[in-house]
Amino acid sequence: MKVPFRRDRSGAARAAAAPAAVPEGAVRLGSLADVPEGAVRRVHDRPPIAVLRHGGTVHAFEDRCPHAGALLSRGTVNGDAVTCPSHRTVFRVDTGKSSGEFACRTLRTYPVVTVDGTVYVDPVPRSPRAARQGKCGDGA
Repeated sequence: MKVPFRRDRSGAARAAAAPAAVPEGAVRLGSLADVPEGAVRRVHDRPPIAVLRHGGTVHAFEDRCPHAGALLSRGTVNGDAVTCPSHRTVFRVDTGKSSGEFACRTLRTYPVVTVDGTVYVDPVPRSPRAARQGKCGDGA
C-alpha cells in the first residue's frame, strides 16, 4: 500500500533522479546536516512522520501516539527513545515498541536511506498494521 505524501510544491524534491541505492518512491528529506543529533523533527503532515538522528543514524517514525494521538515531536528525547507528552509512554524510534506504565501499540516506522549526505524516507511503513491492533496498557 502506498502512503500519500504531501509533495514539495516546486517539485524540486523529485526533480533530480534518486541514486540507485534509494528505494523507488522514497521521498528526499534533504541534507543529513538538516537533521540535528538528538532532536525530533517533523518532516511530513500526511501521514505524520518525524525523524530523529541518534548515534549518526536517522530513524523515521509516525509522529502520533497510537494511544493518545499526541505529537511525539513535542515529546522528550532520551537516546533512541521518545516519550509521549500526553501519557508518558516511551517509544523506541528504531523498532516502534513501547514501554512504561501504559505500554501501547507499536508505532509505524519507516525505512531511511542516506546516500552522499542526502536523507531519503521510504513512504511504505516497515511496521505491519497487525502489530497495531492490540490494546494499550490502560485498555484504551
